[in-house]
Amino acid sequence: MYKIAVIAGGDSGEYEISLKTADNIFNQLDRTIFDPYLILIKGSNWCYIGSNGKQYHIDKNDFSLEIEGIKIKFDAVFIAIHGTPGENGKLQSYFDMIKMPYTGSGSFSSALTFNKFYCNLAVKQLGIPVSPSLHFYDNEEVNYNQIEDVCGYPCFVKSCNSGSSVGVVKVRCKEEIKAAFDEAFKYDNQLVVEKMVYGREMTCGVTSVYGEIKMLAVTEVVANNEFYDYDAKYTDAGHKLLTPANITQESQEILKKYSEMIFQKLDCKGVVRVDFILEEKTNIPYFLEINTIPGMTALSIIPEQVKFNDFDIKQFYTKLIEEVLNKK
Repeated sequence: MYKIAVIAGGDSGEYEISLKTADNIFNQLDRTIFDPYLILIKGSNWCYIGSNGKQYHIDKNDFSLEIEGIKIKFDAVFIAIHGTPGENGKLQSYFDMIKMPYTGSGSFSSALTFNKFYCNLAVKQLGIPVSPSLHFYDNEEVNYNQIEDVCGYPCFVKSCNSGSSVGVVKVRCKEEIKAAFDEAFKYDNQLVVEKMVYGREMTCGVTSVYGEIKMLAVTEVVANNEFYDYDAKYTDAGHKLLTPANITQESQEILKKYSEMIFQKLDCKGVVRVDFILEEKTNIPYFLEINTIPGMTALSIIPEQVKFNDFDIKQFYTKLIEEVLNKK
């Protein structure tokens, strides 16, 4: 039986969502194949909490665990941390160094896709439409006229390295831009300003099992809030998911083609979610972002797409883990 560490938590505003994702994964793992341990990470505190409530700390030299004198070595890690350090390549680099197999994309792919601005540059090079944008560091002088010329209003101000719409502000006029910058810089030292594209939000799940890329589905996200923000993503009343999306077959095929291209060319692994805005007048899909560790809570999109494909979620997680075990 394989010992699997399901790691959760992290150091971002997505901490609580990570716990829900990890709990969902942990409960779904096949106990006839895997012996899972839920490992919590917060800063330098990496620990397993036993049934007695006692904390047992991870030995970071080899990512092992000692419980009452018994040393536990893991066969693989299921990364369920959204944001830093689980989605931006930091943990992946650590696991690469100690030669520990882990689910999901590698260190370079994770770092690249997590930064919204540099990911946009890479995707644009593939010939995929990306909304016009500007990039700023927190110590940089801001040319507000340039923002108006390139992005116009309304636009979105986004922290470059954050997820779940944390640090994202819709800006309606020039007078609101300073407050939006202040909010975004709470979460990162760089941000991106993007021109708003009017349309419907689509998201495509993509997975790779045993080297074969498979599209899960195209889902339309209908947010009850002004946009698909943090509250909309993680509350029952905040959004509605339509799987498959009610769009033309041509639009479906273009979204799947773009998603597969992004997955392949940016060297993604495991399961990811690629988000787009389908422009309302032209039906042109504009790339929004890639989620290399997408949410797996009961309200999340990927489990819904897995169900749509008539996949058993337990078997789906089994395949994701078995793929990395086979590469050990």
